[in-house]
Amino acid sequence: MAVDEALLRSCQGSGTAFGATLRLYAWLPAALSLGKTQPAAGAHDDAVLRAEGIDLVRRPTGGRAVLHDAERTYALVSRRSASFPGGVLDTYRRISAALHEALRALGLATEGAPRMPSRERDSGEGRASCFSRVSAHEIVVDGRKIVGSAQLRARDSFLQHGSILLCADPSRIGRATGTRVDPRGFAGLDDVCGRRLELEELDAALIRGFESVFGVGFVTVPLSGEERLAATRLRTTKYLSAEWTLAGVDASAHVEE
Repeated sequence: MAVDEALLRSCQGSGTAFGATLRLYAWLPAALSLGKTQPAAGAHDDAVLRAEGIDLVRRPTGGRAVLHDAERTYALVSRRSASFPGGVLDTYRRISAALHEALRALGLATEGAPRMPSRERDSGEGRASCFSRVSAHEIVVDGRKIVGSAQLRARDSFLQHGSILLCADPSRIGRATGTRVDPRGFAGLDDVCGRRLELEELDAALIRGFESVFGVGFVTVPLSGEERLAATRLRTTKYLSAEWTLAGVDASAHVEE
């Protein structure tokens, strides 16, 4: 989370020199991430997290709790540009097109999420979990959500996070969030593919999908010295603090002032 925010800050301060950056990563140990403004109370079960060795963190992006375990996380950082000219939903739509391209190349018949009936939107079941609700431009297969995304916009730049499930475990998600989760609403890629997908295969498909939709070519580059320093500072002053994780209070903003 600290690295992703450091990249966003680098993007904000770089003018037109910053190209879009795509990060693909996994979590070890597993972690439950809360959305930026999501209340911690009612969204996690401390005893379960401790017993099952699951970390608790808070994302800089919005949305609901995500259990990062047997999944692939993507983070895309970019300036608003010819590729991303519109608002939040427009950006979601463009990124969703790249994800569809990638997942269809793996043989999945992906679709855009339909609008949810009001009775489902108002239901309290599993409300703490990201995968208990389908939002606009999210990706489903046979009506089941397989990718959940959230975004943070900062002046002329944005960060979008997404969780791509590999193997869905509704019982564990329910235990971690302390809520009842409907297993019929989402699935992992392994579940819908009927085979185990290797991370290297998924990563390659994702990179090709973004390159194809946006007409770009990605190159692998390390973080700059400034980005590493910013990430270390954010990790220490923000993402390791109970004020941020449990209350959403960013003490790092006062430290930097």
